[in-house]
Amino acid sequence: MRLKDKKHIALSLVGLLFASALHAQLKDKSMFATALNKALQSKDTTGLSAFLANNFAIAGHTGQGAQFRLHQILKSYAGQEVRFISEEKATKGNVLTYQVTKTDGSKTNTQVLTDTAGKIRHVELFDQLYGMTRLPKSRLRAKIPFTNRNGSIILQVHINDFQRPLQLLFDTGADGMAVRKSLADSIGLQVTRTNNASVVGGNMEISVSDNNTIHLDTLILGGQGIAIFPEMSRDADGIIGNSLLRRFITHIDYDKNELSLYDFGTHTYTGKGNTVPVTMPSGVVILPGQLEIVQAKRYDGQFVFDTGASYDLICFRSFVRENKLLVSGFRPDAQGATVSMGINSPTFVGRSYGFALTPLAPMKNLPVTLMGGNATNENWNPGFDGSIGIRLLSRYNITINMAENEIFFSPNKLHEFPVDFILKDYLFGWDNQGTLRVLGSFGKSTEDGAVETGMAVVSIENFASSDFVKKPARIDELRERAKKNPVILKTVDQIEITL
Repeated sequence: MRLKDKKHIALSLVGLLFASALHAQLKDKSMFATALNKALQSKDTTGLSAFLANNFAIAGHTGQGAQFRLHQILKSYAGQEVRFISEEKATKGNVLTYQVTKTDGSKTNTQVLTDTAGKIRHVELFDQLYGMTRLPKSRLRAKIPFTNRNGSIILQVHINDFQRPLQLLFDTGADGMAVRKSLADSIGLQVTRTNNASVVGGNMEISVSDNNTIHLDTLILGGQGIAIFPEMSRDADGIIGNSLLRRFITHIDYDKNELSLYDFGTHTYTGKGNTVPVTMPSGVVILPGQLEIVQAKRYDGQFVFDTGASYDLICFRSFVRENKLLVSGFRPDAQGATVSMGINSPTFVGRSYGFALTPLAPMKNLPVTLMGGNATNENWNPGFDGSIGIRLLSRYNITINMAENEIFFSPNKLHEFPVDFILKDYLFGWDNQGTLRVLGSFGKSTEDGAVETGMAVVSIENFASSDFVKKPARIDELRERAKKNPVILKTVDQIEITL
């Protein structure tokens, strides 16, 4: 349901909802009335901030994103009357029900959820105005098989009436869908506007095509915007971003290579695991993380939940510079560069002592990429500290529930395997089927040489890949040996390669 499709609702709606919800907390009701009157006159939500929970959300958007949407509602809607109906206990606070009378005389009920402190977490009506509807119970809408490329999720998608199926990377580090210009021209996408896009290391202006229809297995999504970039990675035809997360409870099952989409509503998570609270202040999902770069040196940060990134963890330049991570005792194993939509940033890659998403257990020896500075990115600050990539995320089956602003992580089969490791400027790690593979390289091409990205490895030196699983300390032994001597790996085809 879109804002432009709704009847105008009275500005007094916002004030009455908040005033009624907070009657138990307000000793002097005139305080809120004064704040509301000021907000209505100035079209400024500042005076309402004290009545909102820290995790107040509108359609999953929090922080600045929620404030922007609240301001639009205050500014744009007119109507008639709101009446308190009932109050009942809920798992995470109280649910207050109101009857809203519109200017045409029609009546509808809306619910407001407050937290245990009596502050507002979300208003059902506000969510509906921005396209999020909660059902009493979640309902399965589609089960979609995906191709798993070392954790990266590739979905088969049709756009409009274009006959060829496209292979799109499911990329939650992106706000929506995107394809490169040459493909957009083939599909016949019509540019309707331009926009400024944030990419890793900087910003760039892009074209956008609106009101497209997307066919995702049995699911049809209309009214979709598609960004058009001059160039994109050739590993896929494009990306499909977190627009799915804003419309569905999204479950990623790496054990079955299956994506399940549910309507929002009361939902029971499957598997043993934990929920992590998330925010969405600016179009992407943010997780709280704690990096222990070396033992006893811990840094709290806010990290993008990024299924489109092929690494484990990257710390952006502003976070690296502020915490002086490159001179913290960190020892890089390799140097390289990250390239995002043509913007190149130098990087330093090595092992962290540990990284944790509270309340998940820390991952020891996790590879971390620290972004160095250059003329392009030195002043770039996207508003968060880094990005958690698919190599870490694919160790869990994951349910993203933006109606509750939380993600449920359940360890999958890959979780028991050792973390990725660097050897002779190559990155190695296990896929979700338990096969050791070459994941990439730093400063070396894997496309034209003997070593290729994705290559399956059965042994390195005299260690079978299963030996590393049984005793991960053998990886450290191998890394020490490789500092002084060449090492030999054997592929699944029994080809021996000297590194």
